[in-house]
Amino acid sequence: MSGMEYTKENAKRLEKIYLTSDVKAQRAETIRQLDLSAGESVLDIGCGPGYLCESMAQIVGRDGAVVGIDVSDDLIAVCNRQKASPWISYAIGDATALSQSDASFDAVVCTQVAEYVPDVDRVLIEAFRVLKPGGRTIFVATDWDAVVWHSEDRERMTSVMKSWESHCAHPHLPRSMARRLANAGFHLDGASIFPILNLQYDEDSYSKGLAEGIRNFVGRKNDVSADDLNAWQGEFERLSGAGRYFFSTSRYIFRASKPAAARI
Repeated sequence: MSGMEYTKENAKRLEKIYLTSDVKAQRAETIRQLDLSAGESVLDIGCGPGYLCESMAQIVGRDGAVVGIDVSDDLIAVCNRQKASPWISYAIGDATALSQSDASFDAVVCTQVAEYVPDVDRVLIEAFRVLKPGGRTIFVATDWDAVVWHSEDRERMTSVMKSWESHCAHPHLPRSMARRLANAGFHLDGASIFPILNLQYDEDSYSKGLAEGIRNFVGRKNDVSADDLNAWQGEFERLSGAGRYFFSTSRYIFRASKPAAARI
């Protein structure tokens, strides 16, 4: 799907990031905008460690259904270990070729996943297909140019973040999401930004887990020296200790619906 490796190491790192206050708040906002009701069925494309699915299951209840799919065996294993409700099911799945039937879900959610799929338009087409007429979807994505990360060495920061861009197929996906959703048949119901701001570099900050992921990915590419990477990551602890740490990014949330008269 992209330059990222879906390993046990990455699964553990993602699980840790998903438990930070930043991502918990993003998850709550996603659920708020999805506006689920008891008895509804929902599909999570790229469910990761399953925390969003578990939260949605509490809302739809035993008369509803939550299905989570992911390409990572390790992440699906995490999901099944912590599954708390019998009306949740998890499976290995391809976002571009969903195994679910036409018009089988009231809602589809895809958070921070579509940008990793080269054929992102097929993901939208598949989401449209499995939605019931009148059903709704939320896609959440990042534009990696929208990251503001303070460093005393701007040239080094630019080199690292430029190298990081290749970790996904569409590092600037939000810029084209409205058009892509419309082309897939959706009606765009709205778009908003969810901000993440870190003034400390600690275990509860999204940016610390992100820095670890960037360090590992860019290190494998060998287009930034190991010394520069060590200095890049090491700077954050020093800046945080001096009260000078700053990280900010935005999640772009797109809400859309399948017209009630639509087929497929």
